[in-house]
Amino acid sequence: MPNLKGTMEGLTTYRLGYVANCLTLGVGASHTCRLAGATPQRLEALTAQNLEELEQILLFNEARGIEVFRIGSSLVPFASHAVNTLPWWKTFAKTFDQLSRIARRSHQRLSLHPSPAAASLSSRHPHVRKAALAELSYGARVLDLLDAGSESRVVLHVGGAAPSREEALAAAHRFLDEMPDDLRNRITVEHDDKVWSAREVLPLAREHGIPMVGDNLHNAVLPSSPKLSLKDLVREAAATWTALDLRPKFHLASQKPDGRPGAHSDFVDPADFRAMVSALVGPADFMLEAKEKDRALFALRQLGAKRQPARGQGATAP
Repeated sequence: MPNLKGTMEGLTTYRLGYVANCLTLGVGASHTCRLAGATPQRLEALTAQNLEELEQILLFNEARGIEVFRIGSSLVPFASHAVNTLPWWKTFAKTFDQLSRIARRSHQRLSLHPSPAAASLSSRHPHVRKAALAELSYGARVLDLLDAGSESRVVLHVGGAAPSREEALAAAHRFLDEMPDDLRNRITVEHDDKVWSAREVLPLAREHGIPMVGDNLHNAVLPSSPKLSLKDLVREAAATWTALDLRPKFHLASQKPDGRPGAHSDFVDPADFRAMVSALVGPADFMLEAKEKDRALFALRQLGAKRQPARGQGATAP
Protein backbone atom coordinates (compact mmCIF):
# COMPACT_ATOMS: atom_id res chain seq x y z
CA MET A 1 0.00 0.00 0.00
CA PRO A 2 1.58 3.35 -0.99
CA ASN A 3 1.84 6.30 1.34
CA LEU A 4 -1.34 8.06 0.31
CA LYS A 5 -0.70 11.77 0.37
CA GLY A 6 -2.52 13.96 -2.11
CA THR A 7 -1.40 16.73 -4.38
CA MET A 8 -3.45 18.97 -6.60
CA GLU A 9 -2.03 20.34 -9.80
CA GLY A 10 1.44 19.45 -8.56
CA LEU A 11 1.51 22.20 -5.92
CA THR A 12 1.18 21.28 -2.27
CA THR A 13 1.04 18.13 -0.18
CA TYR A 14 -1.98 17.51 2.01
CA ARG A 15 -3.31 14.66 4.14
CA LEU A 16 -6.96 13.82 4.81
CA GLY A 17 -8.45 12.63 8.09
CA TYR A 18 -11.84 11.86 9.56
CA VAL A 19 -13.65 12.09 12.87
CA ALA A 20 -14.22 9.34 15.45
CA ASN A 21 -16.46 6.79 13.73
CA CYS A 22 -15.22 4.39 11.07
CA LEU A 23 -18.36 3.64 9.12
CA THR A 24 -16.67 0.97 7.03
CA LEU A 25 -15.96 -1.04 10.18
CA GLY A 26 -19.08 0.09 12.03
CA VAL A 27 -17.16 1.11 15.17
CA GLY A 28 -16.55 4.43 16.90
CA ALA A 29 -14.73 3.82 20.19
CA SER A 30 -17.21 6.16 21.89
CA HIS A 31 -19.54 3.94 23.90
CA THR A 32 -20.87 5.60 27.02
CA CYS A 33 -23.77 5.35 29.45
CA ARG A 34 -26.10 7.48 31.53
CA LEU A 35 -24.63 9.15 34.57
CA ALA A 36 -26.98 7.15 36.83
CA GLY A 37 -25.52 3.91 35.48
CA ALA A 38 -21.88 4.93 35.59
CA THR A 39 -20.66 2.35 38.09
CA PRO A 40 -16.94 1.56 38.25
CA GLN A 41 -17.58 -1.83 36.67
CA ARG A 42 -19.61 -0.33 33.83
CA LEU A 43 -17.08 2.41 33.14
CA GLU A 44 -14.19 -0.05 33.07
CA ALA A 45 -16.04 -2.34 30.67
CA LEU A 46 -16.95 0.54 28.35
CA THR A 47 -13.39 1.85 28.36
CA ALA A 48 -12.06 -1.60 27.47
CA GLN A 49 -14.56 -1.84 24.62
CA ASN A 50 -13.68 1.62 23.32
CA LEU A 51 -9.95 0.93 23.41
CA GLU A 52 -10.48 -2.33 21.53
CA GLU A 53 -12.44 -0.47 18.86
CA LEU A 54 -9.81 2.26 18.69
CA GLU A 55 -7.22 -0.41 17.93
CA GLN A 56 -9.42 -1.65 15.07
CA ILE A 57 -9.69 1.90 13.71
CA LEU A 58 -5.97 2.62 13.95
CA LEU A 59 -5.17 -0.63 12.16
CA PHE A 60 -7.77 0.21 9.51
CA ASN A 61 -6.16 3.62 9.05
CA GLU A 62 -2.70 2.10 8.89
CA ALA A 63 -3.71 -0.35 6.17
CA ARG A 64 -5.13 2.48 4.06
CA GLY A 65 -2.46 5.11 4.64
CA ILE A 66 -4.75 7.41 6.65
CA GLU A 67 -2.53 9.56 8.85
CA VAL A 68 -4.99 12.00 10.44
CA PHE A 69 -7.67 10.88 12.89
CA ARG A 70 -9.75 12.43 15.67
CA ILE A 71 -10.50 10.20 18.65
CA GLY A 72 -14.00 10.50 20.11
CA SER A 73 -14.09 12.44 23.37
CA SER A 74 -15.94 9.57 25.10
CA LEU A 75 -13.02 7.15 24.70
CA VAL A 76 -12.97 6.99 28.50
CA PRO A 77 -16.58 7.71 29.56
CA PHE A 78 -16.96 10.45 32.18
CA ALA A 79 -13.18 10.67 32.43
CA SER A 80 -13.30 14.30 33.61
CA HIS A 81 -16.33 13.78 35.87
CA ALA A 82 -16.17 13.01 39.57
CA VAL A 83 -18.21 9.86 39.01
CA ASN A 84 -15.26 8.20 37.31
CA THR A 85 -12.83 7.31 40.10
CA LEU A 86 -10.99 4.66 38.13
CA PRO A 87 -7.22 4.99 37.60
CA TRP A 88 -7.91 4.12 33.97
CA TRP A 89 -4.54 5.41 32.79
CA LYS A 90 -2.90 2.73 34.98
CA THR A 91 -5.44 -0.03 34.41
CA PHE A 92 -5.10 0.26 30.63
CA ALA A 93 -1.44 1.33 30.46
CA LYS A 94 -0.41 -1.70 28.38
CA THR A 95 -3.32 -1.19 26.01
CA PHE A 96 -2.35 2.44 25.47
CA ASP A 97 1.23 1.31 24.83
CA GLN A 98 -0.01 -1.03 22.10
CA LEU A 99 -2.16 1.68 20.54
CA SER A 100 0.80 4.04 20.68
CA ARG A 101 2.98 1.61 18.74
CA ILE A 102 0.38 1.33 15.99
CA ALA A 103 -0.13 5.09 15.74
CA ARG A 104 3.58 5.93 15.75
CA ARG A 105 4.66 3.35 13.19
CA SER A 106 1.90 4.52 10.83
CA HIS A 107 2.54 8.24 11.47
CA GLN A 108 -1.03 8.96 12.57
CA ARG A 109 -1.69 12.48 13.78
CA LEU A 110 -4.28 12.13 16.54
CA SER A 111 -6.54 14.68 18.20
CA LEU A 112 -9.58 15.07 20.43
CA HIS A 113 -12.32 17.68 20.40
CA PRO A 114 -14.53 18.01 23.50
CA SER A 115 -17.96 19.53 23.02
CA PRO A 116 -18.25 23.30 23.59
CA ALA A 117 -20.31 22.50 26.69
CA ALA A 118 -17.45 20.49 28.17
CA ALA A 119 -14.62 22.98 27.70
CA SER A 120 -15.01 26.75 27.62
CA LEU A 121 -12.18 29.25 27.86
CA SER A 122 -14.37 32.30 28.32
CA SER A 123 -16.57 31.51 31.31
CA ARG A 124 -16.21 33.62 34.47
CA HIS A 125 -17.71 30.90 36.64
CA PRO A 126 -15.15 28.92 38.68
CA HIS A 127 -17.05 25.62 38.45
CA VAL A 128 -17.23 25.89 34.64
CA ARG A 129 -13.53 26.71 34.40
CA LYS A 130 -12.67 23.84 36.73
CA ALA A 131 -14.69 21.41 34.62
CA ALA A 132 -13.09 22.72 31.43
CA LEU A 133 -9.62 22.27 32.89
CA ALA A 134 -10.46 18.70 33.89
CA GLU A 135 -11.79 17.91 30.40
CA LEU A 136 -8.77 19.39 28.65
CA SER A 137 -6.43 17.58 31.04
CA TYR A 138 -8.16 14.30 30.21
CA GLY A 139 -7.70 14.85 26.48
CA ALA A 140 -4.06 15.78 26.96
CA ARG A 141 -3.49 12.69 29.09
CA VAL A 142 -4.88 10.46 26.34
CA LEU A 143 -2.52 12.01 23.81
CA ASP A 144 0.39 11.67 26.22
CA LEU A 145 -0.44 8.00 26.84
CA LEU A 146 -0.45 7.49 23.08
CA ASP A 147 2.98 9.16 22.90
CA ALA A 148 1.56 11.53 20.29
CA GLY A 149 3.81 14.26 18.93
CA SER A 150 3.37 17.96 19.62
CA GLU A 151 1.24 18.42 16.49
CA SER A 152 -1.45 16.25 18.14
CA ARG A 153 -3.79 18.56 20.01
CA VAL A 154 -7.05 18.90 21.91
CA VAL A 155 -9.22 21.24 19.84
CA LEU A 156 -11.49 23.68 21.64
CA HIS A 157 -13.67 26.69 20.97
CA VAL A 158 -13.40 29.93 22.92
CA GLY A 159 -16.90 29.58 24.39
CA GLY A 160 -19.69 32.06 24.99
CA ALA A 161 -19.64 35.85 25.02
CA ALA A 162 -21.43 36.64 28.29
CA PRO A 163 -21.77 39.04 29.97
CA SER A 164 -20.03 40.97 27.17
CA ARG A 165 -17.57 40.15 24.41
CA GLU A 166 -14.85 42.17 26.10
CA GLU A 167 -15.27 40.44 29.46
CA ALA A 168 -15.54 36.99 27.92
CA LEU A 169 -12.40 37.49 25.86
CA ALA A 170 -10.56 38.79 28.92
CA ALA A 171 -11.63 35.67 30.81
CA ALA A 172 -10.25 33.50 28.00
CA HIS A 173 -6.92 35.31 28.19
CA ARG A 174 -6.79 34.79 31.97
CA PHE A 175 -7.60 31.11 31.62
CA LEU A 176 -4.77 30.61 29.13
CA ASP A 177 -2.38 32.67 31.28
CA GLU A 178 -3.09 30.44 34.26
CA MET A 179 -3.00 27.16 32.33
CA PRO A 180 0.04 24.93 33.00
CA ASP A 181 2.53 24.98 30.14
CA ASP A 182 2.31 21.24 29.53
CA LEU A 183 -1.44 21.53 29.01
CA ARG A 184 -1.25 24.72 26.93
CA ASN A 185 1.16 22.88 24.63
CA ARG A 186 -1.51 20.24 24.01
CA ILE A 187 -4.34 22.51 22.88
CA THR A 188 -5.38 24.38 19.77
CA VAL A 189 -8.22 26.87 19.45
CA GLU A 190 -10.81 27.08 16.71
CA HIS A 191 -13.11 29.86 15.58
CA ASP A 192 -16.77 28.88 15.44
CA ASP A 193 -19.94 29.54 13.46
CA LYS A 194 -21.99 31.22 16.19
CA VAL A 195 -19.93 33.49 18.47
CA TRP A 196 -16.25 34.03 17.68
CA SER A 197 -14.96 34.71 14.18
CA ALA A 198 -11.51 33.80 12.89
CA ARG A 199 -10.30 37.40 13.05
CA GLU A 200 -11.21 37.49 16.76
CA VAL A 201 -9.59 34.17 17.65
CA LEU A 202 -6.33 34.66 15.76
CA PRO A 203 -4.93 37.28 18.20
CA LEU A 204 -5.80 35.03 21.14
CA ALA A 205 -3.83 32.19 19.56
CA ARG A 206 -0.87 34.37 18.67
CA GLU A 207 -0.60 36.01 22.09
CA HIS A 208 -0.52 32.69 23.94
CA GLY A 209 1.60 30.79 21.45
CA ILE A 210 -1.05 28.23 20.58
CA PRO A 211 -2.09 27.28 17.05
CA MET A 212 -5.50 27.98 15.54
CA VAL A 213 -7.47 25.53 13.42
CA GLY A 214 -8.98 27.31 10.43
CA ASP A 215 -12.43 26.10 9.37
CA ASN A 216 -13.75 26.93 5.90
CA LEU A 217 -17.44 26.45 6.78
CA HIS A 218 -17.24 28.45 10.00
CA ASN A 219 -15.56 31.26 8.10
CA ALA A 220 -18.43 31.29 5.61
CA VAL A 221 -21.23 31.11 8.19
CA LEU A 222 -19.70 33.59 10.65
CA PRO A 223 -17.47 35.85 8.55
CA SER A 224 -14.97 38.15 10.19
CA SER A 225 -15.27 41.91 10.16
CA PRO A 226 -13.59 43.04 8.02
CA LYS A 227 -14.12 39.89 5.97
CA LEU A 228 -11.33 37.32 5.89
CA SER A 229 -11.08 35.53 2.58
CA LEU A 230 -10.52 31.77 2.52
CA LYS A 231 -7.02 32.34 1.17
CA ASP A 232 -6.21 34.77 3.99
CA LEU A 233 -7.79 32.46 6.59
CA VAL A 234 -5.59 29.60 5.46
CA ARG A 235 -2.48 31.77 5.39
CA GLU A 236 -3.06 33.35 8.81
CA ALA A 237 -4.09 30.12 10.52
CA ALA A 238 -1.19 28.20 9.00
CA ALA A 239 1.23 30.78 10.38
CA THR A 240 0.15 30.00 13.96
CA TRP A 241 1.28 26.40 13.41
CA THR A 242 4.46 27.04 11.44
CA ALA A 243 5.57 29.56 14.08
CA LEU A 244 5.77 26.53 16.39
CA ASP A 245 7.41 24.39 13.70
CA LEU A 246 4.23 22.33 13.39
CA ARG A 247 2.32 21.17 10.33
CA PRO A 248 -0.88 23.23 9.95
CA LYS A 249 -4.25 21.61 10.39
CA PHE A 250 -7.62 22.73 9.05
CA HIS A 251 -11.21 21.62 9.29
CA LEU A 252 -12.88 21.04 5.96
CA ALA A 253 -16.66 20.77 5.67
CA SER A 254 -19.53 21.64 3.35
CA GLN A 255 -22.91 23.13 4.16
CA LYS A 256 -25.70 20.57 4.41
CA PRO A 257 -28.37 21.37 1.82
CA ASP A 258 -31.51 22.67 3.55
CA GLY A 259 -29.77 22.35 6.93
CA ARG A 260 -29.25 25.09 9.48
CA PRO A 261 -26.31 27.37 8.69
CA GLY A 262 -23.16 25.50 9.64
CA ALA A 263 -24.68 22.00 9.52
CA HIS A 264 -22.26 19.51 8.02
CA SER A 265 -23.17 17.68 4.84
CA ASP A 266 -22.68 13.95 4.33
CA PHE A 267 -19.74 14.48 1.97
CA VAL A 268 -17.40 17.37 1.19
CA ASP A 269 -18.38 19.33 -1.88
CA PRO A 270 -15.57 18.98 -4.47
CA ALA A 271 -15.63 22.75 -4.95
CA ASP A 272 -14.91 23.32 -1.23
CA PHE A 273 -12.14 20.75 -1.35
CA ARG A 274 -10.49 22.36 -4.37
CA ALA A 275 -10.79 25.83 -2.87
CA MET A 276 -9.06 24.76 0.36
CA VAL A 277 -6.25 22.91 -1.40
CA SER A 278 -5.72 25.83 -3.76
CA ALA A 279 -5.41 28.19 -0.78
CA LEU A 280 -2.64 26.18 0.88
CA VAL A 281 0.74 27.83 1.27
CA GLY A 282 2.55 24.64 2.31
CA PRO A 283 1.98 21.08 3.51
CA ALA A 284 -1.09 20.74 5.72
CA ASP A 285 -3.70 18.35 7.08
CA PHE A 286 -7.47 18.44 6.58
CA MET A 287 -9.82 17.01 9.17
CA LEU A 288 -13.00 16.24 7.26
CA GLU A 289 -16.08 17.11 9.25
CA ALA A 290 -18.57 15.16 7.18
CA LYS A 291 -21.34 12.83 8.29
CA GLU A 292 -20.03 10.02 6.10
CA LYS A 293 -16.70 10.02 7.94
CA ASP A 294 -14.16 7.67 6.30
CA ARG A 295 -16.43 7.28 3.27
CA ALA A 296 -16.19 11.02 2.67
CA LEU A 297 -12.41 10.73 2.86
CA PHE A 298 -12.30 7.98 0.26
CA ALA A 299 -14.56 10.02 -2.03
CA LEU A 300 -12.10 12.93 -1.93
CA ARG A 301 -9.17 10.62 -2.49
CA GLN A 302 -10.77 9.46 -5.71
CA LEU A 303 -11.33 13.07 -6.72
CA GLY A 304 -7.75 14.01 -5.86
CA ALA A 305 -6.34 11.04 -7.76
CA LYS A 306 -8.17 12.10 -10.92
CA ARG A 307 -6.59 15.56 -10.76
CA GLN A 308 -3.03 14.56 -9.87
CA PRO A 309 -0.17 14.86 -12.34
CA ALA A 310 1.37 11.65 -13.63
CA ARG A 311 4.21 11.78 -11.12
CA GLY A 312 1.91 12.34 -8.11
CA GLN A 313 0.99 9.60 -5.69
CA GLY A 314 -2.45 8.22 -6.28
CA ALA A 315 -5.25 7.73 -3.77
CA THR A 316 -7.33 4.60 -3.64
CA ALA A 317 -10.59 3.48 -2.11
CA PRO A 318 -10.59 1.01 0.77
